[in-house]
Amino acid sequence: MENTTAPCAASRSISTSPGPLRSAGAGSRVEAFVIIGVITILVTRAYLKATGYPQVGGTTLHIAHVLWGGLAMVAALVVAFSFLGDRPRTAAVVIAGVGFGLFLDEVGKFVTKTNDYFYQPAIAIMYVVVVALLLINRAVHDLRPQTPAEDLVNAAGEVAVGLVHGLSPMRRAQVRRQLHRAALAGLDPGTVADVTQLLGRCQPRRAGRFAGLDVRVRNRLSVGFDGPRATWVAALVLAAFSTAGVVSAAVTLSDDLNSGTGTDVTTIGQLCGSAAAFTLCWVAIAWLRTGRIWPVRALRAAALVTMLLTEVFDFVAEEFGALVNVAVGLVVLVVFSRRIAVLELADTSDGAPDAARRESVAAPSR
Repeated sequence: MENTTAPCAASRSISTSPGPLRSAGAGSRVEAFVIIGVITILVTRAYLKATGYPQVGGTTLHIAHVLWGGLAMVAALVVAFSFLGDRPRTAAVVIAGVGFGLFLDEVGKFVTKTNDYFYQPAIAIMYVVVVALLLINRAVHDLRPQTPAEDLVNAAGEVAVGLVHGLSPMRRAQVRRQLHRAALAGLDPGTVADVTQLLGRCQPRRAGRFAGLDVRVRNRLSVGFDGPRATWVAALVLAAFSTAGVVSAAVTLSDDLNSGTGTDVTTIGQLCGSAAAFTLCWVAIAWLRTGRIWPVRALRAAALVTMLLTEVFDFVAEEFGALVNVAVGLVVLVVFSRRIAVLELADTSDGAPDAARRESVAAPSR
């Protein structure tokens, strides 16, 4: 029998009104929903451009794809409301993501009096919506850890489905950790024991065909993204991009002033964002060899400034041409975030010498 309970000096009963309970996997599902939406926008725009922007509905009607997007999101809600388990939930995420992309793609029609699908700032509006969703999602799930009640409820939900469909080894290990945390927090031992007993009755489910591939990809990403070499490469790439952004915005601003056309708020925004990232990058690079963690945090702040400020104005000026900058910003942000996690873990590990930590962040010797 599974045994994840731990002795406690005093047990706590489960509150009958603990407030909203968060799903353990909701953060990843929301991110997948947003990514699918962005891919749908790109595919839709590419298809419409390749086919000459056809219209559905004949000479009198125009059935905009925003309607299909709304229909898809309704279908996703119906699936989520009607079925239990991972597969219906995954299907709902995919359907809703496609619908969200079709809906958001036509935002230009709904913010202009002329229903202008090609309204240039529409791309920037889409970008702001996507970034806002991702930030809200991270705030909901990252600002505070899962509570013991949430651990227990999520574990019970997984076990309930597992009694019928079985549990994969990864999912079973996740449930054990949740029950263990709930027990350590002093939650009602009888309830934890009941869920633990049900977990022992769940049949094993064979891992998916891509489970091994997932592990190999994660290991390769860890090797490639977590080391000091990747941090230095990402820092230099971001510094080069921010330097080019400052130069480009300054030249454009100078040309506008010399021509007498006045300053453009887009150019000013690009200049301010690029200048902030430029300063953070080069200060961080100057101190990166010291082995302290704050230079890496400064680099992550520079990446965030680039993603949350500079790229908004880039999308206004360049529309989809700014996607390259976004891709670079996302990659370097992942590198810095993973490196910070490694260094924080090293700082909290027992007996980790300061010299070793300094050496781990310094540039690799040739």
